[in-house]
Amino acid sequence: MALEWLKNLFGIKRAAPPLAVAPGIYHAMQEAAGLYTRFHLRVERDGSGMLIANAAAAARLSPTGVLIAKGLLDGKSADTVLQDLVANFRGATVDMMRADIAKVDALITQITTPGDTYPIYNLDDAALSPYSAQLIAPLQASLPLADPEKLLPIINKLWDAGIPHVTLLAPPVPDATHLVRAIERAEDLGMIAGVRGRASDLWNVDLLTALIQAGVDHITFIYASDDPSVHDALCGAGDHAAATALLAWLEANQLCAVAEVPLVQTTLFVLNTTVTTLIAQGADNIAFVAYVTTDEALAEQDGIFTADAMPQVATMVEEAAHEAHARFIWDPPVQRDPAQSLAAQVQRGPRCSGDVAVRVEPDGSVIPPRGPYKSAGNLLQMPWDTIWHHEVFRRYRERVEAPTHCDRCPGLAICAADCPREPAGWAQL
Repeated sequence: MALEWLKNLFGIKRAAPPLAVAPGIYHAMQEAAGLYTRFHLRVERDGSGMLIANAAAAARLSPTGVLIAKGLLDGKSADTVLQDLVANFRGATVDMMRADIAKVDALITQITTPGDTYPIYNLDDAALSPYSAQLIAPLQASLPLADPEKLLPIINKLWDAGIPHVTLLAPPVPDATHLVRAIERAEDLGMIAGVRGRASDLWNVDLLTALIQAGVDHITFIYASDDPSVHDALCGAGDHAAATALLAWLEANQLCAVAEVPLVQTTLFVLNTTVTTLIAQGADNIAFVAYVTTDEALAEQDGIFTADAMPQVATMVEEAAHEAHARFIWDPPVQRDPAQSLAAQVQRGPRCSGDVAVRVEPDGSVIPPRGPYKSAGNLLQMPWDTIWHHEVFRRYRERVEAPTHCDRCPGLAICAADCPREPAGWAQL
């Protein structure tokens, strides 16, 4: 993924509305040396966008990048695209615009053969904020695995809404037929598609091979600790061995591996060696999720974190990730549920992946990534725009858009969406 390439393009200002490219999704196909690449360009309300290639790689684009990409994918010459830029934008010389066209052209070539296909979206980059960028929809949806007759209509609706990335949440002993069918449907539409689960439930060569053939783009699995005893205490006996074998197989078969690291006291003790091991074995994409509570007695009993401990925990985590040069994402902190064991809650995992995501239940209920577990509407029964502007998301927007960085923990990526010490910003029960 080439997010860095186009950041400089955000400096060019639009002359005036209307937008150069109207919001929505545009499709294109290109052929080179007998190989075809499918492109999907999603344009947001502010004119920025996302370019997806072969349902595998994604790059964020500024409004100028959107106009350039749309023109090139439509088969326009560089000179014609330059004319479009001059007509729609100001603040840059012709030479700068020509250079930008060349960069976007190179980006289109690069993302057709990406080396790492898992999009990482942290909100510390203002260009990736789901609301400052005026996104028409989230960038990803997490779906608990269900029968195809329930799941496929939801995947169709997500694509219609402009959501380009879906992650299937696999339960213990998942139905292989259901997983493969859902991945096939997402691939048919052109979506980036992944599977998340416990290594013990995914480490099956026949299943993994079938998923690759269906077009899966990434496998996300829990990797609690480099220490097998710590890991297995949270994920089940033998799961560390399964995770190690799974990671090696994914590396050998060049399938993107995303390690989900649950943060509790026992895993934090060996976090540096855990991250180092993951990077050395090929998993340079890491998702961190902290388990937290306002109950100090429960925190001591389960070895989890209180609200006041979160800044120090986040500092340790981000320093470890940066030292190892790991690409990482913060999942919203998860409120500890005393009704189930800590191990069961860790295996269940976060509500969804990050703050530019939603969770959609098998009945169609759409749940935001943070705050109380409340539905914003039913995807199968309501227009997406109605759901996206529901009161539930309005309250979420207000929290995400409010200033959350402070002198106590300046510069932490986890603080960009909400203060980790604030329970209202956790994924609540």
